[in-house]
Amino acid sequence: MRAQLTSLLLLSTLLGCSAQSQEPTPKLQHARLTEPQSELIAKGIARLMHSKPIAIADDAFINSSVLVTDSMNVLDAQGNPIMGKQLAMPERFELLIKNKMCFVRHLDSKATEPLPLVKCKPIN
Repeated sequence: MRAQLTSLLLLSTLLGCSAQSQEPTPKLQHARLTEPQSELIAKGIARLMHSKPIAIADDAFINSSVLVTDSMNVLDAQGNPIMGKQLAMPERFELLIKNKMCFVRHLDSKATEPLPLVKCKPIN
């Protein structure tokens, strides 16, 4: 009787595992904006980089999922420049989407910021 109960529990566990959805968890995909949204993008990048908003062209992320900007002054929570972060190299960002939510990612640090009000679509 005990062996039958153990077998039944093992069988139900195996069937339960195989009945789960076989669809993979959605991953971040490269995306493009569906319309110009430079102000929202600038605010998202400012949050991501802990800096003041920068000027972003109206066509940013419209034709490409990558944006290259001039170097930024990275600030700490008190608004002071962070030593060692003042590089002359351009900053690179990419626009991503997951489950209809847009994100901006800093390519060097891989830091990612959600952009809940931004409308974008995956690049096919």
